[in-house]
Amino acid sequence: MTSAQQPSKNEVEGPRIRNRQPGDVLVIGLLLVLTALPDAMVVPILEELLVVRYDVDPGLSHAFISINLVGGLCALPLLRVAMRRGRPILAVAIAAVADAALLAAMWLPIGFGPTILLRAVEGAADVMVFAVVFDLIGQAGRRRGAGLRFGFGAALLSMALGGGAILGGQLAGDSGSEDAARAVYLVGAAACLMAGIIAFACRNRLRRLEGIAAVSTEEESKPEPTQKAKAPLWPLMLMAGADRAAGGLLTGTLGLFLAEAVGLEPSLRGGLIGSVLLLMGLGAIPAGWISDRFGDLFVRAVGGVTFAIGLFVLPMAASDLSSLSATMLLLGVGGATLLPTSLALLDRLHGGLVGMGGFRAAGDIGFLLGVSVAGLLIHMLGDGEGSSFGYASVIAGFAIMHLCCTALVIPLLARHDRRSI
Repeated sequence: MTSAQQPSKNEVEGPRIRNRQPGDVLVIGLLLVLTALPDAMVVPILEELLVVRYDVDPGLSHAFISINLVGGLCALPLLRVAMRRGRPILAVAIAAVADAALLAAMWLPIGFGPTILLRAVEGAADVMVFAVVFDLIGQAGRRRGAGLRFGFGAALLSMALGGGAILGGQLAGDSGSEDAARAVYLVGAAACLMAGIIAFACRNRLRRLEGIAAVSTEEESKPEPTQKAKAPLWPLMLMAGADRAAGGLLTGTLGLFLAEAVGLEPSLRGGLIGSVLLLMGLGAIPAGWISDRFGDLFVRAVGGVTFAIGLFVLPMAASDLSSLSATMLLLGVGGATLLPTSLALLDRLHGGLVGMGGFRAAGDIGFLLGVSVAGLLIHMLGDGEGSSFGYASVIAGFAIMHLCCTALVIPLLARHDRRSI
């Protein structure tokens, strides 16, 4: 490229703004929602999809969820290939269409074993789509505004997962019949197919975003006296795993704790847990906006400590409804900061499709371990009279784990962060 062809400083400065079009974020948001919907549609109707349909043990039916998370690890080498060949947009279109075909195949009466195998392959397609879509979110505007964009992305993801769970239950209906339940496969396949078509149809628009990002990244990578080395991926993956492990505790163990140890009615339990998850989802938008102004690492540190404190005091506050509600509010506020700040830090300090894919895979494994370890510990600590102590110990243990992760990761990332606290 000659000097006459070099982009001017003003064209590169404030990367990815001058050439960005208003529809870019809309396209990326559509891809995110359409590909996230099928993930949660199957969760509330596992019994109808597997136990009733294939007459398997309820414990084995959970393999349908876990194998999808483990299968996502296979996407990392594929992401390296897509990045090396410069075709991530084509990769996301192919992955979405492949996801649609796999879901449609699960609709057929193929048996439990083949269904689990297809579900594992589908996990790889899920991670590929997640990595590319969230990488595009990072590229869709100024780097200083990445927190707000990732906040919107996190909110959309939360709403899509929640909406998918509701839609899955509605499709199964009150009858809970096998035919009604397995319709979720076809609906999920239709959503993924639509995402693949949109990605292919808008490939030039999305490639332009990548081209802008490539130019800006090249400019930003020029040596500067104050610039630090690229951050390693493992602290960011550890952060993702700890967050999702605590999330698994909230969505699984917390409901049992409120029912068995505290004795709350189902409607009250649902309202408390739902309010936390809703606050974490919608609160990600203002959390991202705040992180753009005060620094991702600072907001992540404050939010992580707040979340851990809320989790730690939860068992002690459970005896009083007003204290419990205040603690849930603390959890929601702290939890709202976790995903948008983590993604903004990943995009700024490490970046790349493999980084996004590794972050997603680490989060999925953390979720699986969180649910499994919490259940195992509660079982080992006993039930009946000891249930309250068992639940309190496990919840406090997860709070300490999350706090220790924050204490370990924040100083490590601060060494590589030019906006460090």
